[in-house]
Amino acid sequence: MRVVTCNGCFDGLHKGHLFFLGFCKAQGDFLVVGINTDRYMLQEKKKEPMFFQDVRIRMLEETGIPGRVEAFDESNPIEFIKRVRPQVHCTGIEYKGRCVEEAICKELGIELVYVPRVGNWSSSKMRKDGHSSDSL
Repeated sequence: MRVVTCNGCFDGLHKGHLFFLGFCKAQGDFLVVGINTDRYMLQEKKKEPMFFQDVRIRMLEETGIPGRVEAFDESNPIEFIKRVRPQVHCTGIEYKGRCVEEAICKELGIELVYVPRVGNWSSSKMRKDGHSSDSL
């Protein structure tokens, strides 16, 4: 079985997230999604999540896309990747050239796939606008 990982906050699930998750799932047989904990968002990103992690996990599970969703508390997904040991790890194209996962993927022989960005959806924009017709 070809296991794929990806990660993010997934706060305010929107169409961009659905495209990202679908693209990641298509890279293998089983998708494990790592989400940042509420503590991480409060301490590292300096913002309260729109949805607490238990709700974000449930929203992701309800899409039917990931096979498993895990919260992780670290400031980057390296320990999450080490725990899961996927064959493929996906991250957004916007991180190309500054991807913190690149070294661990190379070290463990994990294929690193960059997901193209489609549309202009963002959780930050939803937070600013208070809503979005493109949200779920």
